[in-house]
Amino acid sequence: LRKISFKTINSSTILLPQGYSVLEELKLTQTVIPRDVSTRWNSTCDMLDYCCNHKKAVRLYTQEDADNALSVYALSKKEWKIAEQLRELLKDATLFFSRSTPSLATVIPLMDYINSEFDKMFIDTDLDPAIRAAVSLAKATINKYHNKTSDVYQIAMGNVSL
Repeated sequence: LRKISFKTINSSTILLPQGYSVLEELKLTQTVIPRDVSTRWNSTCDMLDYCCNHKKAVRLYTQEDADNALSVYALSKKEWKIAEQLRELLKDATLFFSRSTPSLATVIPLMDYINSEFDKMFIDTDLDPAIRAAVSLAKATINKYHNKTSDVYQIAMGNVSL
């Protein structure tokens, strides 16, 4: 989906008009697929949300006879399932973090909450193994930063006893 987005946005004279014509054919609002920007953590969620909401259009756009060389990026049913599961996980996080500006007093409890949610997701057999593997990596990353918090701050928050 990232490659479809990148190629579409960067081909404003060929692929972008083809994408618009697919949307027009399906009577959908003509919007550009969002770019996934590595420095904007929620842009992946935006791109996945767009693609899942416009699944039929993305499938038409990337089918074999679309004559645009994007068929190599067509998603299988399993890959669509993974994209939809990842969208739901990222959507929850995006909504949670977007509702207010986190303060220092909420960071440690929030990290603990996310860690416990990751524990639940890791054992959830309804999630694709790729999603569970990604959750495991995310858990390791959050624990790395959690372990860097000072002992004084941990004691002040009541997370560590003397």
